Amino acid sequence: MVEKQMKKAMFQKKMDDRLVCQLCPHSCVLADGETGKCKVRKNIAGELKSLSWGKLVATHIDPIEKKPLFHFHPGSAVYSIATPGCNLSCSFCQNWSLSQDISLPEDEVEPKHIVEMAIKSGAAGLAYTYSEPTVFYEYALDTARLAKKAGLFNVWISNGMINPKPIKRLAKVIDATNIDIKAFSDRFYKRVCGGTGLEPILSSIKEFHKQGVWIELTNLLIPGLNDASSELESMVAWIAELDTNIPLHISRFHPDNKMIDRPATSNTALETAYRIAKAKLNYVYIGNLPGHQAESTFCPSCESLLIGRRGFAMISNKLKNGRCPQCDTAIAGTMS
Repeated sequence: MVEKQMKKAMFQKKMDDRLVCQLCPHSCVLADGETGKCKVRKNIAGELKSLSWGKLVATHIDPIEKKPLFHFHPGSAVYSIATPGCNLSCSFCQNWSLSQDISLPEDEVEPKHIVEMAIKSGAAGLAYTYSEPTVFYEYALDTARLAKKAGLFNVWISNGMINPKPIKRLAKVIDATNIDIKAFSDRFYKRVCGGTGLEPILSSIKEFHKQGVWIELTNLLIPGLNDASSELESMVAWIAELDTNIPLHISRFHPDNKMIDRPATSNTALETAYRIAKAKLNYVYIGNLPGHQAESTFCPSCESLLIGRRGFAMISNKLKNGRCPQCDTAIAGTMS
């Protein structure tokens, strides 16, 4: 681990005596010495710098199912990394100590060291996760390029707050993404998440899909905030119009961070949302409820059990070359 000169940030333009960060929809306008909403991109003497490049604060070997990605190399292990920061400020964030508490270590960890450690661990790929990888974009991109050359895959676990041009660059090295749709509501994004609205998230999903990156979506179901049937129906209809093969993970909320005044999501609410989604989508899952049958993958044609799961563990896999052994239906994704 070595110290290096601060990394120049990508996607910036000058505006008079200030800089505009064009990485994400916030489009932060920064005078000299100011940082963006993410707290890790800063105007230093007229040049935008990434404060978090190399500032690794979390590494872990995870099952791919934890991301969650159920249709991309099921059963494989991923070497997960994160630096601090996020371009949202969700009051219910479960990783708030990484995303909101910006404590940067002094040393830098080079991308080549991360790739070496991933290979040594036996992981099949790298995951950019835990905090928000968009705000450590340059570091993730540098690492992903080396990982790709080394024969590893790359997965991007994100809130979707990223502009189209950065996505196009990412798509050359990112193989799969899970994006949170935190709610199907402008009001929710602005008031609960500190975002600019829903549309930028939907635009990101469409752009990743257009670029050929495998997509799975997660919706954390929060009692009384984003669990109305009408809202869920609108969200599912939008996903189905884009692609009925996009898996949707409906995840159980538990009180955390600044949102400790609400109960955990009930089984009934999760199952209602599941039924709404299954009416239009081929692959729907319930998350954070270990032991529920909706953790498993079923054939969309004959409903045979194909991949059995409990929590993040795959306990059975009956697929034959990515197809249902009963009716020969091809299962969407990279299933081997």
